[in-house]
Parts: sequence; structure tokens; C-alpha cells
Amino acid sequence: MRYRALLLDMDGTLIDSSGGIIACAKEAMEELGIPIPPEDTFHRFIGPPLKECFRIVAGVEDEALLDRAVASYKAHFRDEHIAAGRLYPGWETLLPALKAQGVKLGVATLKFVGFARKTTDHFGLTPLFDAICGSVPEKTPSKEGIIREALAEMGIDEADADKVLMVGDSPYDEEGAAAVGCRFAAATYGFGYLGMEESQIEADALVHSVAELADYLQNS
Repeated sequence: MRYRALLLDMDGTLIDSSGGIIACAKEAMEELGIPIPPEDTFHRFIGPPLKECFRIVAGVEDEALLDRAVASYKAHFRDEHIAAGRLYPGWETLLPALKAQGVKLGVATLKFVGFARKTTDHFGLTPLFDAICGSVPEKTPSKEGIIREALAEMGIDEADADKVLMVGDSPYDEEGAAAVGCRFAAATYGFGYLGMEESQIEADALVHSVAELADYLQNS
């Protein structure tokens, strides 16, 4: 296999966490009196930075209200929201197999890093990863920055970024990987590319399932 390491987005790539995220978002909106948007718009809540989620999905523009919405979401987020998620089929065998081959594994997510670590703990995945990196309250989240942080934690020089495959389900992942110089596999089974033509996606591989990703890695 050509890649020394895999970096994974979390929501919509590693975990289908949509149920818990949407439930928590609705609780925050109800608490703050933000009108609940139509159900078929909530898939757009999966992937972007949390403040952008409330802006995009609920139409909130007031910065103070956006900050309160983020704080409310964080306050409402509980273990039951994590438990509502499910591991996408195939990761339960692919991750240990890659680890056994000496491939370094990391998570690079815009999710708050504390929530990300709780999620990998819940699914028993934490020991498989060499890095779990995400957003932190004191910084404006950037996928590019989070990918760079993950590479550093995995001990990979950015000059070797083209030997790293970023797997993600949204343009945020695509753009972050391109900025750092990583290769990119678009997980079209997630949420971030819904409504987009595949011809619009710039990726080294388009994978419609974890099984397709495994085949791509085996033949790369």
C-alpha cells in the first residue's frame, strides 16, 4: 500500500452520528427559542464547524446568539447522544488490519476534541489511533490546522503529506487535505456531499462504502 498513514474525519465518515447531533441541536434551538428548521435540512448540520451549522441550518446570523447556541449545544451534549451513533460497517475490521500492517491512523475532525475522544472511547477505537485531533474552544476551527496538528502528533513531516490519505465526507475535508498536501478519498456515503455531482469532487478516490475504501487501499 502506498500510504504511510490514514487520517479520518469523524462524523459522516467514521461514525454515523447524525441522530445524536440532530437531537442535541434541536435541544439547543428549543432552549434559545430558535425556530426548528425543516427535517430535511438537518443533514447539513453534520460536518461544518458548530457555529457554522447554526448559521447554515437555522439561519442564525447574530454573533452573540451563535455563541449562545454553541454553548447550549455543548451543555446539552451527553453520552446518550454518542450512543445514538453507529460505526459505519467495515471500519471494525479495516482499522485493526491497517494497524497490524504498521499504518498510522488518526482522526482529524471539526468536532470538539473532547467529544471526539469520548466517541472513540465509546466505540472502543481509541487504542487504534495515533492521534485524535479536533476543535478546541480557544481557537477558530480550521480543517487545515487540525490536519497539520494530527500529522505532527503522528510524527509525520509535512514534506511527506502526500503519503497520507485523508478520508472525509465533505468539501471541508477535501479543501483541508489539499491545503496540507495530503491525498484525499471522498466518502460519498456520508452527508457532506449530498446534493453534489460526483464530477464536482476533487479526490484521488470516490468511495461509496468502507469496503470500497478497503479495495482502493489494497490496490493502491
